[in-house]
Amino acid sequence: MSRLIPKGKIGGSIVALAGSTAAAQVITACSMPIVTRLYSPAEIGVISLFIAFFGFWSALLSWRYESALLLAVNDSESHLIFRMGTSCIILMSFLSAPLLFILVSERVLGFGLVPLWGILVGIPIFLGYGLFMMYRSWGLRGGLVRDISKATVARSASNAIVRVALGIFGGGIMGLFVAEVAGAWGATVAIRRSIHKRYSNSHPLITWQAMKKVAARYAKFPIYEMPSVAVDQLTMALPLPIIAELHGASAAGWFGLARLLVAIPNAQIGRAVADVFQMELARYIRDGQHQAAYLLFFRILRKLSLFGLLPFTGMVILGPLLVPWIFGRTWAEMGVITAFIAPWMYAALVVSSLSRVLSVLERQEYKLIYDILALVLIVIAYVISRQWALNLNLTVALLSIVNIISYVIYLLVIFHVISKYLKVER
Repeated sequence: MSRLIPKGKIGGSIVALAGSTAAAQVITACSMPIVTRLYSPAEIGVISLFIAFFGFWSALLSWRYESALLLAVNDSESHLIFRMGTSCIILMSFLSAPLLFILVSERVLGFGLVPLWGILVGIPIFLGYGLFMMYRSWGLRGGLVRDISKATVARSASNAIVRVALGIFGGGIMGLFVAEVAGAWGATVAIRRSIHKRYSNSHPLITWQAMKKVAARYAKFPIYEMPSVAVDQLTMALPLPIIAELHGASAAGWFGLARLLVAIPNAQIGRAVADVFQMELARYIRDGQHQAAYLLFFRILRKLSLFGLLPFTGMVILGPLLVPWIFGRTWAEMGVITAFIAPWMYAALVVSSLSRVLSVLERQEYKLIYDILALVLIVIAYVISRQWALNLNLTVALLSIVNIISYVIYLLVIFHVISKYLKVER
């Protein structure tokens, strides 16, 4: 690890974030063998469907103003961006209800399995998580790495504790939804006070004129980045509803839990590296240090590629053997699925972390082109699986292959942007 992590301030921030996220990872992973014995694959399949929708909609909550927060020229401007982002979060959280209602009532893909009351429970989940996203970015801008780390652990711990506690008392699907509420608000409560303390001395005068000026300055985030992220998240969310429609709720549970566990390095370590990479890259760009930014990109690429080899290779080899023993016999099918999606998640770890460069350089239009192509490939995989009546394992294998192809194309797009906007300015 010491060889893979950059030295100095960047390395210290990565270690701090990765240490807490590793703790969150341990909490999630250790709770899962208990959770799988308290909840059936079908129940996990239902909450996984909601989480698929959550993953799509949560990325749009702030209209991407959480990314703009990292580029604020001063603390006063960051207050304005934060106010705009939170206003969008409130609006989008309530708009989630009618959209999810249409998916459930019309039984689009597998969403007919989600209970109607889950639609209303989703609103506080989106509100809590959206606020946490804004606080997290605001904290990154202010260098509050330790506070962000504590909030990350609080989110995983709150979710895991409530899942297990309610599962013991037969909480069922309702228990899983309540656990999502606890996780979203546990993180927000844990970080809110320290963020407000950090920025308490820089309150600007909030006027419509000031808000309009900031909105115009960062217009690319809602105009380009938000549609791009929407397509990107839709591409990520679609595989699980596809599995649910083609193979049922239990298959969705196996696939959902497998992807959750295999993606732990992405969601935890990869997210920590990506946040620090974005923070440092933004600093270099603000200071005009294009050479340093260029070298930072390739240093992180090399080290992430090496770091990801060990865990994902282990998942391919050991997943089919260990899953039935760890999670119970009813989850045996998940072992093979784990092996199939590990290469997909490896590609995601490397490329998704580095994709922050498009946001920092405000070249979001390039990502939108890639996202549309990736979505088309997912739809093609769905059509092939449906027309040829592929079994569960072949469907998962096909989804993995098309996603790997998508990430390779994405990396080539990022290389093009780096070469065009940084290398030539050295």
